[in-house]
Amino acid sequence: MPDDLYHRDFVAWSRLQADRLRRLAAGERVNDLDWANLIEEVEDLGKSETKAVESLLAQALIHAMKLAAWPMHPAGGHWRGEIRTFLNSARRRFSPSMGQLIDLAGLHADALDTVRATSLEMPPLPLRDGTDLTLAELLDRDLPTDALVARLRRS
Repeated sequence: MPDDLYHRDFVAWSRLQADRLRRLAAGERVNDLDWANLIEEVEDLGKSETKAVESLLAQALIHAMKLAAWPMHPAGGHWRGEIRTFLNSARRRFSPSMGQLIDLAGLHADALDTVRATSLEMPPLPLRDGTDLTLAELLDRDLPTDALVARLRRS
């Protein structure tokens, strides 16, 4: 592609490429597709979706850890709601091929770091350093919030 529309106006570039792809799919000869950037963008779509699910899972873990660490905190009800909201959103966006890309142990470690840096007015209960949770368990709609919280707390 001779100009740099991809860098100047990504939205215009993407609409132009979509139009050209439709024409190509209809059997028209189209020679000016920006193949290099199209390939990169298609690949990045999958990465972006996976990162979105990871972010939702991380937020659910952070709220669950807060609830595990400060079960009597006045924000506990809010945290419960957030856990469900984030897990439901993650479930809706999750696709099976993401399973091999999501590092649940890493998400747990990052969430734990975030929660341990949180300062509330009362001392926290101890949390587990690692997790035995699986991605399938975390995404299971039937996983009770209390069971998730209990598995995050050090026994």
